[in-house]
Amino acid sequence: MIREDHWDCNVKTLSTDGFVSDPAVWFSEHSMHSMQGRYALFLAHADDGVIWGRLQNNQLLTSSQLFKRYEISISPPLRADTLQDAYLFCEAGEIRVWRSERGFQACSLHDVSKEEAHSFDEKQILWGTRIEDREQGFTLLADGRQGLRHAVPLDIPASSFGDGKGLYRPLRLILRHYLAYSEDGCARIYLSRLLDLRCEPIQKKGGIKR
Repeated sequence: MIREDHWDCNVKTLSTDGFVSDPAVWFSEHSMHSMQGRYALFLAHADDGVIWGRLQNNQLLTSSQLFKRYEISISPPLRADTLQDAYLFCEAGEIRVWRSERGFQACSLHDVSKEEAHSFDEKQILWGTRIEDREQGFTLLADGRQGLRHAVPLDIPASSFGDGKGLYRPLRLILRHYLAYSEDGCARIYLSRLLDLRCEPIQKKGGIKR
C-alpha cells in the first residue's frame, strides 16, 4: 500500500466539455484558473506530428500557426480528431489532456509545498542540431540529413550549437518525477509531469559556455 502523505503533487480532474470543438480555446480558458497567469509552454502529440506552443496574452500560439511560407507544413494543426495527448506546463504545474477508450480526459497537476520534497527532475535531450528559421519567439530546428524539423517556443541563440559542425543538441525537456513510498519504505515513481523547456549551450573546455 502506498502512503498518500508522501505524495508531493495535487491532481485534480477537469471537465473536457468544449474540448473537442476547440482544444486551443479550452486550454486558454482552463489556464486562467490553473496557471494563474503564469508563463506556460505547450506540447501535443498527434497522429500526424508534434505541436509546440506558448501561452501568450491568455491565447495559445502554436507552431502550426507559424512558418506558413514553407511548402511543407512544419507541424499539424491542433485538432481533436488526430490528437493523442497535450500538455500546458510551467514550473508550478501542468494541465494534461489525453485520449482514452472513454474519450478525452483531463486533469491539472500542481506541486504541494513540503519541507522535504519526494521528487526529482530529469533532463531529456531533444533533437535539433541547427537553426533553420525564427518567427515570433519560436525557433525552427532541424536535425540529420533527413531534415527532421520542429518549431519550439524558445528563441535559441545560434551560438548554442558551437561552430555548427558537430551534432550537439542543446534543447532539454525537463520532467519532474514524484515518488511514493510503501509501508516498508520502498520508493517508486507514481507520477511524472512536464516542468520546463530549456536551452543548454555547448560548452568550451573548462566548462565555460560559448
